[in-house]
Amino acid sequence: MCDHLISAAKHRDHVTANQLKQKILNILTNKHGAWGAVSHSQLHDFWRLDYWEDDLRRRRRFVRNAFGSTHADALLKAAVEYGTEEDVVKSKKTFRSQAVVNQNAETELMLEGDDDAVSLLQEKEIDNLAGPVVLSTPAQLIAPVVVAKGTLSITTTEIYFEVDEDDSAFKKIDPKVLAYTEGLHGKWMFSEIRAVFSRRYLLQNTALEVFMANRTSVMFNFPDQATVKKVVYSLPRVGVGTSYGLPQAR
Repeated sequence: MCDHLISAAKHRDHVTANQLKQKILNILTNKHGAWGAVSHSQLHDFWRLDYWEDDLRRRRRFVRNAFGSTHADALLKAAVEYGTEEDVVKSKKTFRSQAVVNQNAETELMLEGDDDAVSLLQEKEIDNLAGPVVLSTPAQLIAPVVVAKGTLSITTTEIYFEVDEDDSAFKKIDPKVLAYTEGLHGKWMFSEIRAVFSRRYLLQNTALEVFMANRTSVMFNFPDQATVKKVVYSLPRVGVGTSYGLPQAR
């Protein structure tokens, strides 16, 4: 367990450091930055829905998508199958130029809409492990298009999730999809939790969704309902209701 927590902390520190480094790099080198110019801006600006949700759980905010694409490879395939020779040459040029854009984009992090996430990262004291582990259990992180097996650990003040990178199913997931997945090496403090709700996963009442102060949420699935009950009793008493016999504090 100690080895697992140490390796998990290393992964988490690496992810956090990369996020902060890429954000600083983007601030300095984008077209509005100190070392940026209009000529340095990308050929295309790509956008995606932010993970931020309003009071009705609607995702109404767009942020820059550093991994966006015009899907030039799909255009090339269509040109080869249905187009003329001239179309193929034109599509190949577009594909090459888009590949260069994507390589540069991978070194960026989105500017707009990430202030909440980065401020939370800065508030977390990564070096401070708050006491012993109260509960550790196998779990699945449920994210869009991704179900990742791993280990969920709960201390007296924090939740940790560490994905099992050796899992065969995880190795089959496209890295381009994983780039959009939050929480693979996650850490959440109890002070950030605003609500915990029971959820169904594959028609079984074995999942929990945890809502955070920065208006994002994370969902986990557990082996059985007994494990869910143990996890609920280990989490802050917020928004759980009377399903597990706990009072709802706020």
